[in-house]
Amino acid sequence: MAFTIKRPSSRRFFQLSFEGFRPSGRNKIEQYLRLWLDFFRSLGLYFLKKIYLLGLLLINIVKFIIHVPSQLKLFLTKKMIWSRGKLGRTIATWLIMGFSFLVFSLGEIFNSSPLVVNKSVSADYLKSTSDIIPKKEVALTSLSEERKRDQPVAYTIQQGDTLYSIGNQFKVSIDAIKYTNGLSDSAVLSVGKEIIIPPASGLIHKVESGDTLNSIANEYDVPAQAIADFNYILDTGKLAVGTELVIPGGKIPVVVPVMPIYVSQPSQGAVSGASPNKGFCVWPTTVWNITQYYSWYHNGVDIASGRQSAMPPILACDSGTVTKSGWDPFGLGLNIIIDHGDGYQTVYGHLSRLDVSYGEKVGRGEQIGIMGSTGRSTGPHVHFMVKYNGAAQNPLDYTQ
Repeated sequence: MAFTIKRPSSRRFFQLSFEGFRPSGRNKIEQYLRLWLDFFRSLGLYFLKKIYLLGLLLINIVKFIIHVPSQLKLFLTKKMIWSRGKLGRTIATWLIMGFSFLVFSLGEIFNSSPLVVNKSVSADYLKSTSDIIPKKEVALTSLSEERKRDQPVAYTIQQGDTLYSIGNQFKVSIDAIKYTNGLSDSAVLSVGKEIIIPPASGLIHKVESGDTLNSIANEYDVPAQAIADFNYILDTGKLAVGTELVIPGGKIPVVVPVMPIYVSQPSQGAVSGASPNKGFCVWPTTVWNITQYYSWYHNGVDIASGRQSAMPPILACDSGTVTKSGWDPFGLGLNIIIDHGDGYQTVYGHLSRLDVSYGEKVGRGEQIGIMGSTGRSTGPHVHFMVKYNGAAQNPLDYTQ
């Protein structure tokens, strides 16, 4: 008897089933529609879930922002209470460090910007361009006022100079300039004349016979050792006559002026002791037009310019030393007084220009100024006086 053995079918064993993914429906069209409907439903649920989570995130962020100030305030309060007021230094330190960090980080960016750093011009551009406008840079160097001079300098008076402007230029007091050059308060500076500017650190003293270091120090109220050190004087017991010493910080000696005693003149115009001499001096100008003679009420002679277009020069009657060159507030205007020695002086008033200054030596017949009409004057003329021991003399008795 024969048996037939049937092998079981392996179709169900090896074939996977995906029935769960199959859309329901009675036909393929219904299944297709249901498949897309399920897809859009799942997609919508996904977006709704994401929107819900995003809303929760925003709500949490808003809550965090709202609670941050109060939490920060609470933290700082606790920190300050715990630190007992020492938190201010920490905050200031962090602020300074943060600002420094910004400067160092952003400064390099701004420094490299073309708005700050200009690009250098190419050499080829300079060679091929003919319309470049050259630029000249001028550097001015000013010396510090602390660099004090230790030597006097000679200065030539320029037009418009005053003692104030010269003193301001050299940083020297006006009194020091006047004392060094023997100028009075009413002295007029003549253009072209040289004056000595003392050092900015002191005055100048010319050693005379009999001077000692101590006597000079007492005169200017300065320690003797300071004078010796400044001028490098090794042997303080010997001072060479004529040597100019710088007195550092010296005070100008106070000189009590001696008021001249004017003696009333006799009616004849002569004073006992005076010896009239026609050759004593030359005629004081180049014109001879006398408009008023000497008398008991007029202490000189007035010499007018006549009809000349230009003012004539005024000449020194004789050699001597100028003791005044400036303005007279009592009527003479610009005037000059020359001391000729032996008690004789000459006066020249109403000038329009002064060509000599105080202390200057003048020669016989040398031009000292220009005729004018300054002060109390009715016209261009010179009021010429001759004095002996302060008393006026008749000028015609002393001129040729």
